[in-house]
Amino acid sequence: MKSMLLILTMGLSTQLFSQLVIYSDGAQSGTSATCSVSTIYKTAGIPGGMNDAVSSIQLQQGYMATLAENEDGSGAAYTFIAAISNVSVNLNALLNNKVSFIRVLPLRNTLKKGAGLQNNTHIDQLDVSWFYDWGPNDVSLPNREYALMAWGKQAASNPANITTYINKPDVTHLLSFNEPDNTDQSNIPVDTAVKYHKNLAETGLRLGSPAPTESQAFVWLTNFMAGTRQAQIKVDYMAVHWYDWGSYLSTLNTAPSPNDVFNRFKSYINYVYAVYGKPIWITEFNANRNTTSATHEAFIALALPWLESQPFVERYAYFFPPSLPPVDGSGTITPIGIAYRDFAASTPAIAKNYDNTELITEDVNTLFEAESATLYGSTITSCATASGGQMAGAVTGNNRISFHEINVQSGGNYKVEISYFSTVARTLAMRINHGIAQTISIPASGSLWCYQGGSPGVYEIPVSLLAGNNSIEFTLSPIIDFARVKSAGALPVSLLNFSGLVYNKSIELNWSTAQEQNGRHFEILKSTDGNHFVTIGKLHAIGNSNTVSGYHFTDNSPVTGMNFYKLKAVDNDGSFTYSKTVSLKYDGKAGGLSLVSSTSNNIRISAYSGINEKASIILFSIDGKQLYKQSVDLSSGLNFIDIPNSMSKTNVGVITLYTSKTVNSIKIKR
Repeated sequence: MKSMLLILTMGLSTQLFSQLVIYSDGAQSGTSATCSVSTIYKTAGIPGGMNDAVSSIQLQQGYMATLAENEDGSGAAYTFIAAISNVSVNLNALLNNKVSFIRVLPLRNTLKKGAGLQNNTHIDQLDVSWFYDWGPNDVSLPNREYALMAWGKQAASNPANITTYINKPDVTHLLSFNEPDNTDQSNIPVDTAVKYHKNLAETGLRLGSPAPTESQAFVWLTNFMAGTRQAQIKVDYMAVHWYDWGSYLSTLNTAPSPNDVFNRFKSYINYVYAVYGKPIWITEFNANRNTTSATHEAFIALALPWLESQPFVERYAYFFPPSLPPVDGSGTITPIGIAYRDFAASTPAIAKNYDNTELITEDVNTLFEAESATLYGSTITSCATASGGQMAGAVTGNNRISFHEINVQSGGNYKVEISYFSTVARTLAMRINHGIAQTISIPASGSLWCYQGGSPGVYEIPVSLLAGNNSIEFTLSPIIDFARVKSAGALPVSLLNFSGLVYNKSIELNWSTAQEQNGRHFEILKSTDGNHFVTIGKLHAIGNSNTVSGYHFTDNSPVTGMNFYKLKAVDNDGSFTYSKTVSLKYDGKAGGLSLVSSTSNNIRISAYSGINEKASIILFSIDGKQLYKQSVDLSSGLNFIDIPNSMSKTNVGVITLYTSKTVNSIKIKR
């Protein structure tokens, strides 16, 4: 195993570093110390005397690291994964200067297809890259990784077992309890399961949820997830089972259409993701034990390509019915085993880095577009008077509009402001962090729909949020335009957008507000490390307005490297709130992007990169609406990129290039 690696990253000089380097200051600066693989570091044992003193990290590609607030791995916690590149990042507010637990492990990024079997000779014939056996005692092999399971209460309540899990050198992922809602399986009440799941956090492994029976994924498991969120115990991915029992028990059909089975399976897995918003492992699934081998084989042919195409599905393992084993008594692979084995198009389970940047924000006045939420059964439609030009509905009880990355630094009382369309008064259901659903009566927004010239209504709902990442789910709802989360005493300023771009050796900052009441001014704050901000300018606010208002500020002295900005909106009574943080990289030139040409049909830009890397490029209208988006592969050096021109003749637009470390923008005009 390599403990050191020679690397060259954009913006960093060539250097040697361990699997994980921790830093006392932001942007990988200040005092540093190294953490090596497998060792668990706690409190005073954290290298460099940096207990409660880590602000940023650098994690080597091919490794994962769990950092937690408490020495037992509980509290605010995050598992960083450097799957596709090195991770160099500041810690979010819940971990910054609060880390008392660290464990680094090698990332063996398996393919998605796996097996749940206890006979290794049978697994050998299925061409899988990972497996589990409902216990903790097997080992990884050169050609496949072992995922251990804490099957029941004793597996998680006995300290000796926890020590055993920690000392296994060949595992990185741990599955929690097996069908705890089932009296014939682990049979654990929710509150007990939450208590014992906390013990598993001591391992520093990536933790899965318990896997309930099919019908309890939205009852027992929902209550469990609410309990772990309240207790601040991490769950990194969801484990579920599915056997099409709902259809079989109601019809007793032993030869259902494989396509119908597949559609029910897709709907179930999509529903799981809509509710929880986390990566999914389907650790047991099949077309029901009472159906024929031909049904299973056809279902496998439909289900596996779909599972591979879903970015939120991390791993899956087919459960072969007792009457239809993958290998027969003579050791010969069966037709159902062949169907599973011969699907050879499996892809990496983890296709992106996990770097905690989704939790780095100071903004509690953030707008979440409904069309960008996690949707189940909801329809997205165009709407000229809606924010972003689109809206989404979840009118029936099974439909969902779920917002899963609502991050706040401090727990407490907040408001959710929804912008919606409804020509009649309605009662909607809202669920916070998987808790008990609230029913809220809201008035009609008006007599007209958006396509009839109607405007959205606005309604505020008081909510209680926990520090960190929160989820809010709407059902039985009207057509929703967007949701905005605000502090209970937030300023009456609705910030639509805040962005920046490198332009002519300066950084241009632009923002706009949807409405203002009694606003005094905006302070522009700047930081070079993402943590310590100073005021570099002030602009008077319009004060009172019910129309969109735009603001602009130029920083004529950007530093070479990363520049961080945020806004402080101050009210007449002195109260204030902050925007999100915008980060831009300045290389001392006129920016990393340059306009080459612009015609009525096509825009060509040049983009410079110091390394080969993946990036996303987005064309925005000047008011912040996304007009076009594509993924690009940048080569080291100068790159040329063509973008379809979707602006109107009078529009000025902004092109923004996002990489794992930088954001660069340029203005363009048709």
